[in-house]
Amino acid sequence: MAEIFDRLVIRLLLALFVCFMIWVYRYAHVIFYPTVKRQVLKKINPAENPADALHLFSRLVGIALIFSSISFNEASGFFLSIFHFAVWGTIAIVLYLLSLFIIESIVFYNFDYTDEILKRKNMCYAFISFCHAIVIAFLTRTVMLEAENSLVILLVLWLYMLVIVGFSVKYFTLISRLTFNKLMMQKNLSLCFAYGGFTLGAGFIIASCFDQEHYDITVYCIQVLLKTILSLIIFPIFKKGLMKIFPVKLGEERGHEGLIEEDRQSYGYGFYEGAVFIAGAILTTMIVNRIQFGTIYPFF
Repeated sequence: MAEIFDRLVIRLLLALFVCFMIWVYRYAHVIFYPTVKRQVLKKINPAENPADALHLFSRLVGIALIFSSISFNEASGFFLSIFHFAVWGTIAIVLYLLSLFIIESIVFYNFDYTDEILKRKNMCYAFISFCHAIVIAFLTRTVMLEAENSLVILLVLWLYMLVIVGFSVKYFTLISRLTFNKLMMQKNLSLCFAYGGFTLGAGFIIASCFDQEHYDITVYCIQVLLKTILSLIIFPIFKKGLMKIFPVKLGEERGHEGLIEEDRQSYGYGFYEGAVFIAGAILTTMIVNRIQFGTIYPFF
């Protein structure tokens, strides 16, 4: 009975520690976004600025995903396990927030948080930031699990992941018919649906490339790179194929450029591109990771 009670106390202490870390983040949020000091240090009113609420609470969901990768093993000793949980939790949150800051500096290089969220209340900006928060958290969680409690391997894989994600976010402008900067300024939600699908799909592909057994960090990084390159080759095939199988009509006539541009800015077209990106990404991971070849060659 005493053992059950002790385990309950430990779980309660860990739950309180996680709440404390989230409380610390609420005030640390000011470091990355100094202009939100008044909003963060008082009660939050989601109805006043839904974009700000979505932007802030997306980080909360991301932090929850990060903590799901950290384990507590009492076999190492209670105080050592508590110390391990606290240190790795802190490292994970720092890497996550730093990753998010770097990626959003790349994607939103033409836009400012204060103007888009606090002044214009741009939901398109907030939704894309929400997708970044979820995907970066999921990838950071994957890297934390693959590092297997090694700080050196964690830093190597984190930097490797950051480089791949940085290149992938620029890939959107090459494969989408939507103009990112123009639609962002117009607060057009078709952009956030299409870009959200692309971001989730890209995150799914990158996570699947990292999710593999490894015994040597150099060989592992080479395998991740090769799978990433293979995904870049396979994904456009599925994207083109899905768009050929399910063609869409843009404008009443081919010559009506204005109607075509208007249709591209519709919610429906945003859903269409986002769904194609997600489906293509899932099918790409199947081709890259789920096909096993035998040891006998030729095999046909």
